[in-house]
Amino acid sequence: MLKNNINKNRIETRLAIISIVIIIAAWFIGRQFEDADIVSTIKVKMPEISKLEEIEKASYKIYNSKNEETGYLSIESSMGYGGPLKMAVAVDEKGKIFDLAVVSSKETPSYLKKVLSADFLDNIIGKSYNEEYSIGNKVDAISSATYSSRAILEASKKGNRFIAANVLGFNLPKEIAPSLQFGAVEIILILLFAVGYFAHKKTFKYTKIARWGTMLVGLFVIGFYYNQPFTLSMFNQLLLGYFPPIHSHLYWYLLLGGVFLVFTVENKNPYCSWFCPFGGAQECLGLVGGAKHIPIGKYKNLLKWTLRILVLLAIVVALLLRNPGVTSYEIFGTLFKLTGSNLQFGILGIVLVSSIFIKRPWCNYLCPLGPVTEHFTYVRKLIINKWKSKKENA
Repeated sequence: MLKNNINKNRIETRLAIISIVIIIAAWFIGRQFEDADIVSTIKVKMPEISKLEEIEKASYKIYNSKNEETGYLSIESSMGYGGPLKMAVAVDEKGKIFDLAVVSSKETPSYLKKVLSADFLDNIIGKSYNEEYSIGNKVDAISSATYSSRAILEASKKGNRFIAANVLGFNLPKEIAPSLQFGAVEIILILLFAVGYFAHKKTFKYTKIARWGTMLVGLFVIGFYYNQPFTLSMFNQLLLGYFPPIHSHLYWYLLLGGVFLVFTVENKNPYCSWFCPFGGAQECLGLVGGAKHIPIGKYKNLLKWTLRILVLLAIVVALLLRNPGVTSYEIFGTLFKLTGSNLQFGILGIVLVSSIFIKRPWCNYLCPLGPVTEHFTYVRKLIINKWKSKKENA
């Protein structure tokens, strides 16, 4: 029995190392193919442009079909929810935007489509380089797609002002330093981590009450109100190094930082167990039908390794395509934002109905974050054991 456990641990260790090597290799391979032919994309999305004459990197003179110069174009990017979003910004001789196009995006397609379908770009076209505008100031974000709206607006403004300053020679207005967005949602998130950290300890008397309290708060605040649960795409974004500006994405840093900090210190997962909004939704439904945990016996290892392989493939594809959300299959947004494909709504329906009878079916059998946290826990254990072994032999 002991020999079998030793062999099993060796296999787990080798597979953990192999998976890390595969992820690193995928990152470097994807990096080589990141820069696509953006000029071709611009001509497709801006058919009025017949020719682009490069002035310097990422900026051009624009010509129409009659070979008449119509203005200038710059390509600028800003960080959206899923990663960098690139805009082609066409500017006239007076420094006004007269055309826009998204030429590269890491956003979830359904959310980006929602922004573009709402004619959000029309709110920016006509803006001048010397105008001060932002989300909430002269321009309203599209509901449930605030990050995408902000990324489009900020990239457009940057492109406009780059042409104005570097090509047209205009003096730019003084930039207003963005303020840190720290509000009720961030405070609630910190409190949820704090309660989850302290209330899980054996000395705490009201664990069950505290856990249900945090789950309900997570369900309504992180889920339905703020619509920003922890997802595989966030983890992929971290691996790709797509770090959003902290002043507008403090919540992102608090959520990811909190999860990995508590894991590192305590080897506990307060998020999934205590205030994951989708987990809370499943448990609430489970109260209706008295949901029970369903043991899967001999299929446990098969399901575990199948899910691990699928998640590894999802991460590898995301790194190769340099798109964090391209293989993220979670259905959280389908519930909390009512946005998704017919397939996602179908899966959501099956999961919610199953939750009435089976305890947390998504969390226990399908969630991609399970293998990610398991892998992190195992690597942490390897590092600690290695450190202890060296300390004892010193």
